[in-house]
Amino acid sequence: MKPANRNSYFGKYREIILAVAFFLVFDLAVLVLNFYISFQISEDALAINLAGRQRMLSQRMTKALLTAENNVQRGLPSNDALAEIKKTVELFDTTLIGFQRGATVTGGDDKQVFLPAVESEQGRAILADANAVWQPYKRLLTPIYASATVTPEQFDAADRYAHANNLKLLALMNRLTTDLEKTANAKADTLRKVQTGGILLALLNFAFILFKFIRRLRENDRKVESAQKETAEILGTVKEGLFLLDAQFRIGSQFSDSLPQVLGRKITAGADFKALLQEMVPASSAALACDYVGLLFGAHVKESLVGDLNPLNEIEVSAIDTNGAPVRRFLTMQFNRVVEDGKISHLLVTVFDVTTQVELKRALADAKAKAKAEMEIMLDLLQINPSTLEMFLKNAETALLEINEHLRMAGGALDYRRTVNTIFRLIHAVKGEAATLGLEMFEDLAQKFETMLNSLREKGGINGEDLLALPFPLEEFLQRIGMVRDLVRRLAAYHDAFSSGENGQAFADNLSRLAQRVAQDHGKEVKIVADLELLTSLPQDTSIQLKDIMVQLLRNAVAHGIEPAKEREGRAKPPSGNIYVALKPGQAGEYELMLRDDGRGLDPKRIRAELLRSGRYTETQLNELDERQLVLKIFEPGFSTAGQVSRDAGHGVGMDVVKQRIQQLGARLRISSQANAFTQFSILFSA
Repeated sequence: MKPANRNSYFGKYREIILAVAFFLVFDLAVLVLNFYISFQISEDALAINLAGRQRMLSQRMTKALLTAENNVQRGLPSNDALAEIKKTVELFDTTLIGFQRGATVTGGDDKQVFLPAVESEQGRAILADANAVWQPYKRLLTPIYASATVTPEQFDAADRYAHANNLKLLALMNRLTTDLEKTANAKADTLRKVQTGGILLALLNFAFILFKFIRRLRENDRKVESAQKETAEILGTVKEGLFLLDAQFRIGSQFSDSLPQVLGRKITAGADFKALLQEMVPASSAALACDYVGLLFGAHVKESLVGDLNPLNEIEVSAIDTNGAPVRRFLTMQFNRVVEDGKISHLLVTVFDVTTQVELKRALADAKAKAKAEMEIMLDLLQINPSTLEMFLKNAETALLEINEHLRMAGGALDYRRTVNTIFRLIHAVKGEAATLGLEMFEDLAQKFETMLNSLREKGGINGEDLLALPFPLEEFLQRIGMVRDLVRRLAAYHDAFSSGENGQAFADNLSRLAQRVAQDHGKEVKIVADLELLTSLPQDTSIQLKDIMVQLLRNAVAHGIEPAKEREGRAKPPSGNIYVALKPGQAGEYELMLRDDGRGLDPKRIRAELLRSGRYTETQLNELDERQLVLKIFEPGFSTAGQVSRDAGHGVGMDVVKQRIQQLGARLRISSQANAFTQFSILFSA
């Protein structure tokens, strides 16, 4: 039966089989001829390039000769010029020999290539003339670069010969190039004729095959149209997204009508499923999904055992609704094998829109999280003095409203960057006060806001569109302030601490908690001693500004100044760093706020290196600064010596806040520091 089958197929498609066989034989012959001629053209192209190089070399050696002669006459070093003469002479000579006899020479990319000998009669005559001019020239040039000493007479003889024969040599190389180009053009014409004849015969063969197929195709088309109609009715009815996926991650030509709507984007047959995933989900999820699909195409992997590994289950995707607006959508994709003749040919992918189910789950989880957050906030509020808390809420709200006003008034490239720096200082001050009070919720909100601002500040240019996302975290911050105020009112009847106001010792305790938290985050140990009783005797505005200064300087001292315990022990220091902060009366009715740590001190060299690395200043500009000026650069917006960004360091805004608060107080700043011993900041001001 099998031989009979083969005979019947041959009889049915005999004309087509013979036509295809003829086409293959003819095509193979054309390809062989095409390859042979192309190889010759490639050799001709190499020869043309090297002939062109000969023209250039004749000029280079003449120029190098004149340069060497001039340097010798002026008593200047001429090693480079002599080396150039040697290189060009040897390269010109070996290439000329290659043109005459065929040889391996140095190509244009300094690699060794074989240069075939010139075969045309005119080309060989040109080479004979060129060799007659070149050999005397070569004999005059060789002693110049080969001898230890060169006499003026040798230079003069070579110079006269170059002036008399350089143009002749250049003209001969031009003629050689022209002759080689003619030979290459003739071969190219032959190649075009062969290709044209091949195309014509291929078209005639194709027309014959097309004629034979046309009647069979008409009948097959009717059958295919009937099958496609039935498939279209099925695919137009289902609500889920259905499509076939092959092993090359291409989407099949048939898919359900609901698929574009479910995925929220236009789908075309043959589209790359990998590219589609990369548009819809994060890169990590897309990579996992592709690995999972690859497993399903593996014949030795059981489909039932890897079903739980599907990474495309309830995934959030970016989609567009029917009006062209972006929407949030959650999808689940299921993959089932399609097996033909015992082999996995495709995967049937079913896409479910599970947005409603996921949103219900998340709403429930958010409600639980909100209830837990409110409970934690209430526990935090029970530990904070009410007047202190109310002052924080008032200061934070004022700062946020000021930020909102800056965003509303921003305009112009320079103003956008200035706006970002101003907002950074305001939100950093809020974060510092929240950290001092132990209000982690507000500290975390401020940290997220700072992360957004930091990404803007690192951009090359800031425009108005970059600021459009900032009002959203601002609104969330204000809502949390309102929520806390509501909780405070509800807890007022039960909060024992609501009976007393804040004093200097209370703020000192807050500073101590902040120092311990920052030290723990950075793997350090710290002890703080504070004397701030005079704080309550100052005006409220002054007190607020001093608190901001102390918070930022304390963060800076713990994060940058105090060393880890092992490093301190290596310097014969106690493992715990010591920080002393005090507010004392000074001379002439002034006050002095002082913060001192026994850490590693301010290192001007390290500050200088960071300024140079960040591109803020050039080497020349930094060389003009003394150590005091370098130290003062720590107050510039965006400058930080932190190795990585954390919620306490790395943004380059804390010391900027200190600088601004000192200016607002009209105060004077004194800095003293000793390497590996201490750093002390003193702020002198009038109440």
